Amino acid sequence: MGNYLWRLTEGGRARWLAALAFALAAVLLLGACSDDSDSGGAEATTTATASSTSESTTTAEATSTATETSSVIEVVDSSGTTVTLEAPASRVVSHSPAATEILFAVGAGDAVVAVDDFSNYPPEVDALPEVTYSSPDPEQDLSFEPDLVILSGRQEESVAHFRELGLPVFFLREPVDLEGVYGNIRTIGALTGHADGAESVIADMQSRLDAVATALEGVEDGPLVFYELTEDLYTVSPNSFVGAALTFVKARNVAEGVEGDFPQLSSEAVVEANPDMILMADAGFVDPATVPQRAGWSQMTAVVDGAIYPVDGDVMSRPGPRIVDGIESLARLFYPDRFE
Repeated sequence: MGNYLWRLTEGGRARWLAALAFALAAVLLLGACSDDSDSGGAEATTTATASSTSESTTTAEATSTATETSSVIEVVDSSGTTVTLEAPASRVVSHSPAATEILFAVGAGDAVVAVDDFSNYPPEVDALPEVTYSSPDPEQDLSFEPDLVILSGRQEESVAHFRELGLPVFFLREPVDLEGVYGNIRTIGALTGHADGAESVIADMQSRLDAVATALEGVEDGPLVFYELTEDLYTVSPNSFVGAALTFVKARNVAEGVEGDFPQLSSEAVVEANPDMILMADAGFVDPATVPQRAGWSQMTAVVDGAIYPVDGDVMSRPGPRIVDGIESLARLFYPDRFE
């Protein structure tokens, strides 16, 4: 796990904290609308010709359909809006780090003309112009003459305004589970003419996850884990995307039963739970060596055993292909004897 220790500059730290604050605010807002049927990620069923076979995937939150007839592509996004492209997108602006990673993974990297200021993977994005992740400026996007603009959950309030200005917006909400990731990969593959690349990415992900599941057969109770998002003890519940990854590797979550996807726990609650391991997504600016110095934490099992580990918050929190890297690393960390 040492290679997952990520470093932030002061500016990067501020941006990360701002993004987390926006995410937490969005969760509180969405909690009031948790029964809405359009709250999930988009997914795709692609038909190359009228006679070809089709395949569909349904997430827990939304069902969307992509249809490709000749060169025309029609896709229903996470808001229920049908987006029509006369040809596969060739000039894409991505306002989502997860969507950026998916675009490059399916083979559409050459079509990306700008990415948001949190997109930092793969390395090729470093050479691309940046657009604003929060409070995006449509004039900025218009300057790139895109034939596709991908907006994510954070930019939902900007969707209507962007469309009023004629920007070809596809709204892609972040999924909360792996099936939703597969759906988003298929959707982006369909929009960019890389359906085969999307299926290849999904097949690789599924194969690797199957291998992890096989290695963990017979595990009934994994380690009790506290996943630290911030030093003020925001964490992830099993209902969140990161929580679903922890569940996949059979970890028990300190935040089990706590209300909200990203609850804030008290120090006393964490001490009382007495986790076996502490995973620090904030290790880029919170030194793990300071954790034992927290009031009451010195006798915690994780502290006594030295089981405090940095994790890559980008890899674990972005619903894209790299979540498999995170799951594999957690499985090896939790059960080293099963991966010798």
